[in-house]
Amino acid sequence: MSTALLPSLRGLDWDDLSDVAAASALAFHDLTRDNWALLADLLTAVPVSPALAPMCEQYDFLDKLVLHQEDGYRLRVHRFRPGYFDRPHDHRWSFASMILTGAYRHVQYGTNEGFDTIDPAALRPRQIRVERAGDQYALHHTAVHSVTADAGTISLVLRGPAVKDGFRIIDAPSGGSFTAKGAEFETDAQRDAKRMPPEAITQVIADILAARPTNPTSGDRW
Repeated sequence: MSTALLPSLRGLDWDDLSDVAAASALAFHDLTRDNWALLADLLTAVPVSPALAPMCEQYDFLDKLVLHQEDGYRLRVHRFRPGYFDRPHDHRWSFASMILTGAYRHVQYGTNEGFDTIDPAALRPRQIRVERAGDQYALHHTAVHSVTADAGTISLVLRGPAVKDGFRIIDAPSGGSFTAKGAEFETDAQRDAKRMPPEAITQVIADILAARPTNPTSGDRW
């Protein structure tokens, strides 16, 4: 895939969230128009890609497919399974997301200033909203948020380049926080443990394609 297919992302400054929001909106439109035509093509190419297939990951409640990686950004699809929730965290990179199907409760807590020493009991939501099919948002890498997803929710994620080695997670049950590192800092065993098996990749793609809107009209939010 060439950036010509997502021209709005060419040369994007991922630290400028206004530009990220505008450029990603155009990219999401390109990916999902005509009954997800471009997205479907990218999905079906993943299982036979020696570069992308090994990057796909499967967790207890979340499937992550990597559809494309290019200088400056990476395109992923997330499928949330029953019981998904995460803890307040920041990110190593700024990103934009679009909900394709389903919904999730999205809590934002502010920025990560002082995040490494904060008392989990002192962390307070600054915004709580429900992201539904068709909704889009962009988040700076310094933002702290958490998500609780409905089963079967599917989202697109466009992430920019990493600007730090790790991201911080608040763990309320333990009363503390910890840093998680990127894949380049993981051992082979750690990467293998979360790598999605080939048969699972094929099934997840089939499930995602089955969720495409039928008989789309000009009023659809895609």
